[in-house]
Amino acid sequence: MRVITIATDLDHPFLRRLLAPSCEAAGLRLDVLEGNQKGFRPRDKRALLTEYLAEQVAPDELVMFTDAYDTLFLRGADYIRTTYAGFAQRVVFSAESNCWPLGNVGLALHDGPPVRPYPYLNSGGFIGPAGDIVALNTKYPTPPSEHFPLLGRLGTHGVDTDRLHGASDQYYWTLVQLLEPDTVGLDHGAVLFENFAPTVANFCELSRWTSDFRAHGRQAASYRRERTRLESRLQSPSGAAQVHFASALAKTVVLDLLDEGQLPFWLTEVLPR
Repeated sequence: MRVITIATDLDHPFLRRLLAPSCEAAGLRLDVLEGNQKGFRPRDKRALLTEYLAEQVAPDELVMFTDAYDTLFLRGADYIRTTYAGFAQRVVFSAESNCWPLGNVGLALHDGPPVRPYPYLNSGGFIGPAGDIVALNTKYPTPPSEHFPLLGRLGTHGVDTDRLHGASDQYYWTLVQLLEPDTVGLDHGAVLFENFAPTVANFCELSRWTSDFRAHGRQAASYRRERTRLESRLQSPSGAAQVHFASALAKTVVLDLLDEGQLPFWLTEVLPR
């Protein structure tokens, strides 16, 4: 088993100080693929990962993908393999409380009520045999939006979701998972992956918070709010193997807490002394 991430900045502090050391402490092999072409986009990660898996990894080898700049690991391969074996699906994604990037449109694509506490796919972490991941990318070379009548109806009104969200890996994998629920599962209970992003009713809130932080730095109300939220949440340890601070503000707060020696013991104990 191996953990794979993709980075354009190999010196990013979260990758260098948290993700890589946590993998080492957990005894996990971390392969860092460098996305170094000009104008590298989020959707380019999928092509780079697929090429690497097809050429460098045996089809039956278990691989775990993780985002590079906002994740770290708490548990090793034995826990991951045992927990993964409990899922019915061969490919399992992290899940989160927000239906991003489609928002309310995405809610309408789901059948039935949401499965709490984490109902919706998050592409910052997933696990499965290399061959199965390659097969899904081969079967769906582009976001399969044509299979969803609602998205087609939006298109007749000038709302092209492929144009709006085609650069998003999460948009792609959300549609694939909805089409392939027997193959692609979600970690609704956060036993493998736990996402620490704030829950929002309107995604415009996140962009406003980011703009506020860029304008006012750590004096911004959004920074103070996110720091208070995370300090409270981090009082309780996660039971997952990977934790994901999936917002610009969340990972800034975590790096600040690391610099200040304020991260809780259950996070710092996985880092080398």
